[in-house]
Amino acid sequence: MHKKSLIVSILLIISFQLFAETPVRPKNIIIMIGDGMGVNYVSTEVLRNPQSPFREFSNSGFSITCSADKLITDSAAGATALLSGYRTKNGSVGSDSTGIPFKSILEYSQEKKFKTGIVVTCGLTHATPAALYASVKSRKEEFDIADQLIASDVDIFIGGGRKFFLPIEINGIREDGINLLKELSKHGYSYYDDYASLKKSLSTESKVAGIIEIDALPHASKRDYSLGDLTQIAINNLQKSENGFIMLVEGSQIDWAGHDNKADYAISEMEDFAKAVKVCIDFAMEDKNTLVLVTADHETGGMSIKKGSLDGSMELAFTHTSHTAEMVPVFSHGPGAELFKGILDNYEIGRRLIKLVNPEALFK
Repeated sequence: MHKKSLIVSILLIISFQLFAETPVRPKNIIIMIGDGMGVNYVSTEVLRNPQSPFREFSNSGFSITCSADKLITDSAAGATALLSGYRTKNGSVGSDSTGIPFKSILEYSQEKKFKTGIVVTCGLTHATPAALYASVKSRKEEFDIADQLIASDVDIFIGGGRKFFLPIEINGIREDGINLLKELSKHGYSYYDDYASLKKSLSTESKVAGIIEIDALPHASKRDYSLGDLTQIAINNLQKSENGFIMLVEGSQIDWAGHDNKADYAISEMEDFAKAVKVCIDFAMEDKNTLVLVTADHETGGMSIKKGSLDGSMELAFTHTSHTAEMVPVFSHGPGAELFKGILDNYEIGRRLIKLVNPEALFK
């Protein structure tokens, strides 16, 4: 047998063995990333909230978050591993360090005619959401990332970062004079620039672009809407797909709270993320054909619960202001959830998610 054919046969056998006990694949997949959300961030949410949606998950495990070149990953490499099944060097988004792109779960899903969505509280060109639809050597290439989002054919995306789509002359920061927002209608999008108008959008609209802030969304404590509200809008749009959907939801600013060592900020962002988790788990329990997977790209700040009481009050402490190599939690519910138990490398999570979309996908 030819060497290449032998390798392909072995990979197919491994794939068959992996999925032999999970013949039923989910129609929909919701991937939820709490950026920087280590175990103690979840502990804080659960201890403060007896009705926390994190208690509803049927399976749990841990993820090892290393990048291809560092023990401690950044968000670009961390998200790339989760969404493409490959580790890369810190700073690279959806590609190896030379710029050769990886195929993400978005592309596999679009090949299967899934609808697709993104909901984040940061700018839409930030590293984590970008890893779903873009391939660049550096996460700093946010103008290029914005170009790739417009061309990505994602059915609904909601977040901030409008400044990367607009020229300097009209409140943006692009020096090339290009107004990408004018391109949205050409690609079939209905565009909304604030939450009030987005809330009134119709679920029958085929494609929705909600770039609702010039920069990141305000802190959760300063918004009159939640990540859960935004997530519900996206689900209302996506659930009408006959072929199913995949959606990425990120609690982006959990990470920023960890970098800033701000306990109140961390608590409010975890509460905000938990509202989105509840929306997704409630939908999955009613739908019964949706996998919800919640994890993190890395831990930030070395946060711990220093002291507190049984009424939910607590004092948090941080060891420093950067990322750590701490393993992060993995929660899963729905068809295929059992694939995500135990201790997994981050890229293994990505590969198992992709194989739920396309069991014939192969990885080097």
